[in-house]
Amino acid sequence: MKLITGVDILDEEIKKKLTTENIYKIFNNFIFPLITDEEREFLEELEQFLLKEIEPKMNLEEQVYNLFPILGRRNYVQRLNPHGDGERYNMRYEMLLAMAISIVDPELDLARVVTGVIFANPLFQFGKGDRIFEILNQIMAGKKIGCICITERKHGSDAVNMETKVSDRVDYIILNGEKLYTTNGPVADYFIVYGVSDVSDPRGSMYQAIAEREFEGLTTNRLGIQSVPRVEIGQTLFDSVKIPRKNVLGAKGQGYKNLFSGLVAERCAIIGSSLGIAWLTAITGLIYTNLRTQFNRPIYDFQGVSFPQTQNFTELMAATELGLRSALEYDKTVEKKHFEEQKFVKYNAAFSSGTKYLASNLAQKISYETQQLCGGIAFTDNLRIDRALGVAKVQEIIGGARNIQLYLVSRAIKDMISIL
Repeated sequence: MKLITGVDILDEEIKKKLTTENIYKIFNNFIFPLITDEEREFLEELEQFLLKEIEPKMNLEEQVYNLFPILGRRNYVQRLNPHGDGERYNMRYEMLLAMAISIVDPELDLARVVTGVIFANPLFQFGKGDRIFEILNQIMAGKKIGCICITERKHGSDAVNMETKVSDRVDYIILNGEKLYTTNGPVADYFIVYGVSDVSDPRGSMYQAIAEREFEGLTTNRLGIQSVPRVEIGQTLFDSVKIPRKNVLGAKGQGYKNLFSGLVAERCAIIGSSLGIAWLTAITGLIYTNLRTQFNRPIYDFQGVSFPQTQNFTELMAATELGLRSALEYDKTVEKKHFEEQKFVKYNAAFSSGTKYLASNLAQKISYETQQLCGGIAFTDNLRIDRALGVAKVQEIIGGARNIQLYLVSRAIKDMISIL
């Protein structure tokens, strides 16, 4: 899908001020009070890297994947799990990474989160052996691309009751089925795929394994999703695909446990991406409305413009603090190894679901409202607001649509009655 580009109609004086560097300056004034000195240092280093190494190489008419190796050179494909040198790895660092990259290029961060967190986290958690280690290093270097295959044609929100069939042999398993909405899928080198040996007992018979692009019987096709033209989202087909035992991360039944243990990390990473989009569009709108004049006054001076923006920033500050708190709760669970304790699992699932709902919905809302406040130019490619809105719409449904997130929270709230 080639992006349509048009004529430049942005005022030159506004263009000089409306830079990513200036957006970062304003963003930092909001975010610094919420983070530690070490996190602040990490964020400042990251922003300078993105300004110098990523932004000059961005081409909005090309896919984002050629930027992965650049991120990989500084271990910026992910910051959730320790890898390489340094100690700045946990969910809070991952969330800061997602926010900073989303501000410079929301589509890049969408694709990065899938390969760096949603695909790679299960390898960090459950992977063993030289082949898994080799795959992980390739992904972290940005030299290879990963995706995850869960949802199917008839099983989106009801992902557990999947129909992709696994036949277990001594040295390998055989996969047959179709997966849909696989972000990065049409260009991916590696696929984490879930299937079941007994469709009547998906929880007890679910497998988790890594398929590789060159495996016979694996094919991919691209879906026509217009919101993110630089990211490939697709259909992945498995026609008697043999996966060697060394590529199986979760054998019969363990695949189900592995699937659900990774959902909180997935949601938290998406929270960071959504917050980054919201900050990008809110600050872009703030700069533009303070420099654009109507009736000989900056349009920000009109209450019909300034009050809605003030509300956006107020809600965004609260959502950002909540997002960072959800990251902290995840890190505490990892540190104390509470993954097997049901009360902590339920707490984190509900907390992350509620925060993911709030952040992703807010990103979409702020992007849309900012378009209305800035006027017609916000619908053109002169500003990044319309592109950010497209990504925000996708972020709101990946990792579970918003009503699924609300359902998980409402179920957790209802469970509170049991303490009476």
